[in-house]
Amino acid sequence: MTRLLQLSCVLTLVGLALMVWSMLVPTPMPVIFAMSVGQLLGTVAFGMFGYVVLVDQVRKQRAKGAARAARELATDASDKASPKASS
Repeated sequence: MTRLLQLSCVLTLVGLALMVWSMLVPTPMPVIFAMSVGQLLGTVAFGMFGYVVLVDQVRKQRAKGAARAARELATDASDKASPKASS
């Protein structure tokens, strides 16, 4: 996932460089190039970033759920091992 995030950052910077280039050289070709290729790179980079965030969040939720299930199993096992005296 780290590689994907790094690639997303590089694509974002390249897209941003294209946008800056079109502002520094405001002729038709740089502007058209920046608006098409720069937008494509930015959109792909944003999608990759969103995917990495989503996968990381799902991984954290699963780990949290597994830890909670392990605690519940340990609690159930200790309750069965030492039954309470009934009054």
